[in-house]
Parts: sequence; C-alpha cells; structure tokens
Amino acid sequence: MHGLRFVVYWTVVLAFCLPMAVGADEIAEETVKLREVVVSAPRTDRKLVETPASITVITGEEIEEMGARNIVDVVKNIPGVVKDSDSRDRLTFRGNRSSQSAGVLVLIDGVPANTGISGYSEYDAIPVSNIERIEVLRSSGSVALGPDAARGAINIITKKGQKGAPQVKTTVSYGSWETWKASASVTGRTADLDYAFSASGLDTDGYADDSKQRGTARLNSGYHFSEDTRLGINLSWQKVDYDTIYGKSEWQVENYRREKIFPTSETNPTLVHHRENENENTTVSLTFNTEKANYFVNSLVSYDHTDHVYDYLPKRLNPTYSKTSSYYDYREDRDQDRYMGKISGGYHFFFGGVNYTPVLGADYEKIEFDQEKSYPWSPSPLSSSQETAVAEGSIDTERKRYGAFMSNELDFGEHWELNVSGRIDRVEYEVQNEVPEEVAKDHEDFSWDITPAFHPSSDSTIYISASRSYWYPVLQYYTYAMKYGDDQNRAEDLEPEEYLTYELGYKHYFGPKFSLALTAYTMTVKDKFLSLYDESDWKGYQNVGESEHRGVELELDGRLCPYFGYRLRGAYQHAEWDDATFRAYVWGDTPADDTRENVDISGEKVPHVPEFTGTLGLDFYFLEYFKFSTDVNYYGRQYVDVLNRYEIDDYVTTDAMLSYTRENFKIWMLANNLFDREVENKFNETGDRNADGSPNYLYYPLDGRYLEIGVSVEF
Repeated sequence: MHGLRFVVYWTVVLAFCLPMAVGADEIAEETVKLREVVVSAPRTDRKLVETPASITVITGEEIEEMGARNIVDVVKNIPGVVKDSDSRDRLTFRGNRSSQSAGVLVLIDGVPANTGISGYSEYDAIPVSNIERIEVLRSSGSVALGPDAARGAINIITKKGQKGAPQVKTTVSYGSWETWKASASVTGRTADLDYAFSASGLDTDGYADDSKQRGTARLNSGYHFSEDTRLGINLSWQKVDYDTIYGKSEWQVENYRREKIFPTSETNPTLVHHRENENENTTVSLTFNTEKANYFVNSLVSYDHTDHVYDYLPKRLNPTYSKTSSYYDYREDRDQDRYMGKISGGYHFFFGGVNYTPVLGADYEKIEFDQEKSYPWSPSPLSSSQETAVAEGSIDTERKRYGAFMSNELDFGEHWELNVSGRIDRVEYEVQNEVPEEVAKDHEDFSWDITPAFHPSSDSTIYISASRSYWYPVLQYYTYAMKYGDDQNRAEDLEPEEYLTYELGYKHYFGPKFSLALTAYTMTVKDKFLSLYDESDWKGYQNVGESEHRGVELELDGRLCPYFGYRLRGAYQHAEWDDATFRAYVWGDTPADDTRENVDISGEKVPHVPEFTGTLGLDFYFLEYFKFSTDVNYYGRQYVDVLNRYEIDDYVTTDAMLSYTRENFKIWMLANNLFDREVENKFNETGDRNADGSPNYLYYPLDGRYLEIGVSVEF
C-alpha cells in the first residue's frame, strides 16, 4: 500500500506542476551531470554520458543542497544502493555485501578509505564539505580500480584550487540531537601552484544516544608544470570517536528506543552498556598526472596509518558479573599501516577511421594489521580463560596484493566502440595469533570485461557489457577460520567470491529539461559468503554457494523551467539463492522442537535486499533567491532470514529543504524523515524463535526526524 500511495501522490503532483513548467521559454543554466567528466574509468577524458558503465555522479553543489551529514546520506538513494545498517552505517550495492565486510571500495583522491580487519569504511569520518564530486560505480570496477571494487566503488574527489583570488568558505549548522557541524576552507591558485586547505568538525548526541565527535583536516596542493601536467600532494588527518548500541529486543526497542543504556529485559533491571570506538587516520599521497593530445599517465603513491581502539562494554553496569570471565568487558587496540602504489598510462593511435587507445596499468598494496586484546577493567592476574582469550585475540596479519591490467578501447568512427579489458591479481594472506596459530593462503585470478557500445549521437550511449571479477575475503574471515577451524571451516577452503555480470545500459542527455540513464543487469555470485553455525554456536564465515541477482535501475533528471526541476530514482532488485546450503532453524510444532539443520536454501530470496526502492524529488525556485526541495523515498519489503519466514515491511520517508542564496551568503533549513517515521532494521538470519513463537530479532532503530538550520559564507 505504501508503494501505491507513493505513486498516486506524485502522479497528482506532477500532473499539476508539469503543464505550468513546460510552458516556460527559458531554462536557467546549471550543471548537467551526464556531461561531467568521469575519472573512475581507465581513460580520464570521457564524459559520463559517453562512459559505457553504470556510474552516477553527485556534485559538490548537490551535496550542499541536500544537507547530507555523511557519505551514506549522499548516496543511499542512488538506484541499486541500499543502506544496510546495524549499529553503524553500511552500504550494499545490488545486494552483494556479506556480514562483517565492506560492501564497496571507497576511495578518496585515489586512496582507499576501507580500513581495519573487516575493511569497513568509517563513513562518519569522511567530511562532505570539501568534496568536488562523488562517482558511484555500481557494477564491478575491478579491472581499473582493483579487486576490492568487485562489489562496486565510491570514488570521492576533493576540491582543488582554481585560478583567481583565494576563496574562503565557512559553514556552520545546528540540528536535532544537539548536532553541531562546522567547516572552513581556503582554496586558490597562483600561476603554477594550486592549494586547497579544509578543516571540519562534528559533535552530536545521535538519535539513539549514539554520540559522535569528528575532526578532520586536509591539504591538497599541486604544482603545474603545464596546463596538462600536475604533481600533487595530499595530506589528511581525521579522527572520529563514537558509541554504538547493542541490538535490542522487541521490548527494549518499544520502551527504550533512543537509549544506548537500557535494562536487560522486562524482568531483569540490569543495565546493558554500549560500545566505544576511537578511530584516527593519517594519510599522505603523491600523484603525478599528465594528459597530452596523444597520451596520458596517471600515478599515485600513498601511505596511511590508522589507530582504532574498540571497547566492548556490555557488562560495565552489571555489578554481579564475574570480572574473571573471558566474556567480561575487554579492549582491542588495533593498528593498520597500508602502503600503496599504482600507475597507468595510455596512448591514442589513429588508423584511418579507427581510433585505438590501449591503457596499461599496475598496482601494489600491502596492509599490515595488528590487534592487541586486553582486560583493563579486570583484576590481575587474569584468569586462565582470559589469558586464552588474549592469546586468541592478539593477532598479526598481513595482506599483499599485486595487480596488472590492460584495457583496449577501439572507436570505429563516431558511433561504435569496443572495450576489452583484462586484469591479473595475486593476493597473499598471513594471519597469526599468540596461541600460537597461523594461516597462510594465496589466490591468483584473472578478471576481464568486454563492452561494445553504440553512440547514436554525441550525447547518447547504448552499451552491453560482460565481466568477471573477484572479491577477496577480508582478514577477519581468516582470523575466524583460524580460531574456529575444523572440517567445516578451514582457512585453506576460503575462496574469493566470483562475480559474473551482464549489463545493458542506455544514457541520453536530451538537454537541461530531460536526461536519462537506464540500466538492466544480471549477476551471478559464486562462492558467496554467509555465516557458519554448528549445532549450537556461530563459527565465522564460509562460502555457502551461489546467488543470482537481477535488476533494473532508472535515473531521470531535468529542469523544465526556471522555476521547477525534478529527479526520479528507482530500482527493482531480485536476489535469490541458486545453489546454496545454510544451517538454519527448522521449525517444529513448538519453538522447543526447533532444530538447527543444514538446509538447501536454493530459490529463497537473499535477506536485506528490498525488491523496490525509489526517490522522487521536486525543486521549486521562487522569489529569485529561494529554493524549496522535497524528496519522497520508498523502501520496499525485504526478508530477514534465509528461509524467508520473516520480513521488514515497506515504508516511505520524506525529506525537505528550504534555502535562501544571495551572492556569497546562504542560509538553509532542512528536515530528514520529516514525518518522524519509526523504522528499525532487523536481524535474524537463522530464523530463531522465542519461547512464545515470536521472532528473536535484534532491532537497530534507524534515525527519526532530523531538523537543521545552517549558514555558509564565501569570501
């Protein structure tokens, strides 16, 4: 019913607005995304409308207009992208993420932002105030960007100084839950040197009392040997401290929805505490780019270091709990060092009516991750069980990746092109703890992509692609296999997920009134990861089998007159298991009779993949300096457990923003989830039931209504 009301409501609105808008004669000038130049592709001189891949570009101006608090807010309504969150923000592209792993590769000026043993991205640590644009690649980008992009990529490009006088911009805002945001930047360019310095801060209590404090600073500077050759340096620092809540029961979410400290149960007043995180990252990178008439070269060398302190504190407020138990509150002090280098270059050859551009590239990445586990709140000496837990939880890991690729683009006249690319990767793992136990494993695979395309005009592209790529297990999966390793979960049996994707796309820029991007895809994921259980407990992750993913993604944008603009995003996703087994609960006559068994889940839908999602937004420009925007977002029904017995109902949220812009001054008011729709993400993949037959969910409340007022000034 929500979906029907969504369609009917906006059909009425458009029926009223479009006749008035179409009658106008003049269209205001504005940035057109399909004409943006894309840098995610092997070639860096292609417009988005010409690029035969499912890429969405979001400009810095759009990010400012939407009042986004983090990267998740920016991209969550792109077709095929789903916010799949528990206590932290996660993103899933086309239903391909697995638990305790990153959904997609996140790059900031070419440097990965995925850190830690699970490869997560701290989305709240990435400021949105200094972004030039974001490129969201939904299909595999592994040939050009590496195997970590097999599930898709978010490529963030920060601002660079432009010619002219130095520009200074400051922004401050205040919102719900005592949320303060502030940022400042200085950008400019002399004859040969560009510079962009920015700093930002965030302090919030959070909707569910999940407080966050963030500070960032970034310097992006470059020396121009000529207008087409630049040597750049990027320095960045970011620190975010945040609390995360534990999953709540139905009683807890009904009575303590927004508390991070809450009673254990209706009959047990013992309080459950939260988890605390401190995450600090520093990065330095050097880039060299040149783009001549006939050739181009792009290179990057980077080093980044991450400190992460994780405090597990569920029993802090329970005075009766034994402090010598191995499951008492503990700390994990985590450090990561990453070294990376990559280079690529190409040359434009011309043979009569055929243009041929080969691109060669190579990259290397080394990640060293160490973790030290301790019990700082327990008396010493530690108990034997704690000593064992410290030995198992204190780990040293290393992952090395060597890659090389070649892409070939052939243009046959003005209308036809063919792209053929191949990549080979070698990935090596070493994992050990203080038990001592150790694991060593390596993989070597060949990825490829074949994409013919037809350009009916200079502003349109029709393409079809076929690709194979690999996503390699995160280090966390190997540590679990080492800890729980038995015949069911041996580290040497872990294999990368293999993605075989076919995609059909159509892009057309008809003018500022109407631009279209339409994509259909089918994707097979072999050796897909899912949780492993034995008769009584969780044992890590394993390759459970194969899944099939199909979908259609639609993007429409336009400004029909100086007073009215629109955008429409929609996606249909069908993800089901094709050949897989999983240990789930088989229900008996009563919950007491339920048994956990290995079952064939073929034909069942993949959990947490909504079948339909959509956003319809309208922009109204009035009184010369005012703009009012509204977005209605629809999230379709999705299943919770692998046997599809539990589900999350569909729901609708509404966002709105009013802004006043005058010369170098802007003030805005925004509301996200305007009608305060209460929504929870639910987790229970095995289909576990309570004694009364109700589902044994873990509930994670999503944000309620957020109101904000802000101002920005440019000098």
